[in-house]
Amino acid sequence: MTMRLKLYTLLCISFLLIFTACNQDDDPVPAEKVTRTVLAYIMADNSLSGFASIDIDEMMKGMEAVDASLYNLLVYVDDASREGSQSYKFPTLYRLSKDKNGNVVKETVKEYKEQVSTDPAVMQEVLKRAFTEYPAESYGLVLWSHGEGWIPNPLPLAKQASTRWVGEDTTGGTTYLNISDIAAILSEFPRFDFILFDACYMASVECAYELRNKAEYILASPTETLADGWPYADMMPQLFATNLQLEKVGETFYNYYLNDSYPYATVSLTKTSELDNLKNATREILADKPESDIYSLDLKKMQRLEYLYRSPGMLYDMADYIKQLATDEQYSNFISCLDKAVVYKAHTPKSYYYYGTPQQALPVDSYCGLTVFVPQPKQSFSKIFDWYKERVSWYKAVYE
Repeated sequence: MTMRLKLYTLLCISFLLIFTACNQDDDPVPAEKVTRTVLAYIMADNSLSGFASIDIDEMMKGMEAVDASLYNLLVYVDDASREGSQSYKFPTLYRLSKDKNGNVVKETVKEYKEQVSTDPAVMQEVLKRAFTEYPAESYGLVLWSHGEGWIPNPLPLAKQASTRWVGEDTTGGTTYLNISDIAAILSEFPRFDFILFDACYMASVECAYELRNKAEYILASPTETLADGWPYADMMPQLFATNLQLEKVGETFYNYYLNDSYPYATVSLTKTSELDNLKNATREILADKPESDIYSLDLKKMQRLEYLYRSPGMLYDMADYIKQLATDEQYSNFISCLDKAVVYKAHTPKSYYYYGTPQQALPVDSYCGLTVFVPQPKQSFSKIFDWYKERVSWYKAVYE
């Protein structure tokens, strides 16, 4: 064989190897199907950045008690920090697997270039890669970041505001992830067993109703979640139990903070298949109520579940709101539907509000597990109320 032919042959082989490697990256071979795959989608390119690595370490600790041959925990992390041993230099998708000695390790599935993780296209690609490469009989999703439920951003409401949001990314400016975008993305995947929000203010009836067809259950807090987040070391065995133990996950979260130096936590578990019945019960109560009846309600008599610098508020205990409008018979039916929809709830005596002035802990006297917006006539809220009518499915379902 001549030298030229040898070089040609080597070039062909090299090209073939490169081509094959590219194909393997673009069209990865799925792993063997397991019992459950859970993806934690961590949007930490913001002021919570320092807590991402802590939570991932907790997840690794928790996975020590989980059979990695039967269950997949995938973690996508986009961290604002770019230096230091505890940061993640680029957005990366990991699988927390075990080595031959049984030690939990981070196995890199895909390292990305810098990207905006609140971009729906980015989230869609990560989810598609995760659930295509690691198929399972059931799926769960953890969404980790800042959040403010159905409330739009920016406030005061600008014409371009369109975001009911969870997730904040400060790459090249601050962007948020719209709840309706999440719903659209999740429509491409099998119905999730659960969505867990490690973010503030996500246990609102508006958010749960928006995502009712995307997951069987939603775990979230209706108030602020302290920056420590959820206690993943204790939760992992519960999330990967043969019989999913979501009530125990909620209890674990509650007990973790109840015994903490900052004893503040609220949590609820919503069964989404019961939300249509809750909607019907609510609609029946509101059907004959003119706006003047709602506007005349005394907000001071309702449990407010948010910081106090906004006036009036936008997040009130749902049962406290409905109680002021319903007959005894209507309220009894509503509570029956609510109890079937919110299958677990717990709260500490007070909830702590870091954001707002002053930072403080406020008492929780009434608590049903879900917040709701109470329509307001004040001129300062007119744009927000108009936006709420146009963009929030819950309004259309119960008021129109």
